[in-house]
Amino acid sequence: MASLITEARASARQPDALIQTFREHMASHGLTIQGPVDDTRIDFPGGSAFLKLEPGAIALRIEAAEPDRLADAKSTVAGHLEAFAPEEKLGIVWRGAGESGPGSRPHNFRVARVARVVEVTPQMRRVTVTGQGFERFDAEMMHVKLLLPEEGTGTGAAPEPRWPTLTDSGQPDFSDCALTRRTYTLRRVDLARNELDIDFVTHGDASPGSRFAMRARPGDWLGVAGPGGGHIPLQGWTLVAGDETALPAIARALEDMPAEARGQVLIEVANDAERQHLRHPPGMPVTWLPRDGAACGEKLLAAVQAVDWPVGLETPGTASAWAACEAATARALREHFGQTLALPRGSFRAAAYWRQGIAEGAAEPAP
Repeated sequence: MASLITEARASARQPDALIQTFREHMASHGLTIQGPVDDTRIDFPGGSAFLKLEPGAIALRIEAAEPDRLADAKSTVAGHLEAFAPEEKLGIVWRGAGESGPGSRPHNFRVARVARVVEVTPQMRRVTVTGQGFERFDAEMMHVKLLLPEEGTGTGAAPEPRWPTLTDSGQPDFSDCALTRRTYTLRRVDLARNELDIDFVTHGDASPGSRFAMRARPGDWLGVAGPGGGHIPLQGWTLVAGDETALPAIARALEDMPAEARGQVLIEVANDAERQHLRHPPGMPVTWLPRDGAACGEKLLAAVQAVDWPVGLETPGTASAWAACEAATARALREHFGQTLALPRGSFRAAAYWRQGIAEGAAEPAP
């Protein structure tokens, strides 16, 4: 099948540094990076992005087999480059396949409404939403961007919020939208009922997501865009580790694993009341790590460092590791997997799902 191709140019004061930052971020999310900085290739699900260094610019080229994959890669590349250079006008305008007219909605966006809300644990709420066109969310990738109406709008009795449209450059325009964007994991996708389950860690009014989950009522509006990232690969004996923010991804991944999967699961939570009943393969035992007042990540890091790994870690396919937690802990875990254990590149990932004291949007974006 012939590839769909689109190209653009991004002007930047330090294009080489921008490419390097983008490469490092994509690698931290488990994507394959090829070539040197001045001639980079990044493989996405269903497509590839090519970034070539030019004087004062980056030449961008994306190839994909399907329109949705092309649009996903365009959004990921342009969105991240713009986020990593917020003070610059990169001037990215895609030309070629997949051009969209101004005023149209992003291809990966769906309107949803709350169907019901249940309390999973004292600090975890499950919001079930319903809508149309949810087929794209039935994928290995588990993360979505939720577009949450600002407080006082978007309730069941209120008019439908103003949703983002595409600019001339093909990027979502949120300038007229009273929406807050946050990244969450789809806990369940039920196409027969046109439903999505999203689990929220609740901590009062401390974050937009927590506020939304605490106040959500049937009929309330929200937007869902995605999916992207989140896949937990299996390579031999697998360690899966995370805190409560990773719990929805871990739970969904365990349910999808084959019965013969082998490894270990470590989950740090606030206290014993936050334990959940998880379905998991017999060879993937789950160990809960209640913090009980300890610093976030402290018990998780110690437990990972104490893991009894199988022999032959340096051999590709023998073992793998996936972790998601606070940024500082994730950084320490990456060093442990890659340097202390010397796991082969591509067999481990430690993602920062949140940053202590920093709201999402003020830190690095997720893909």
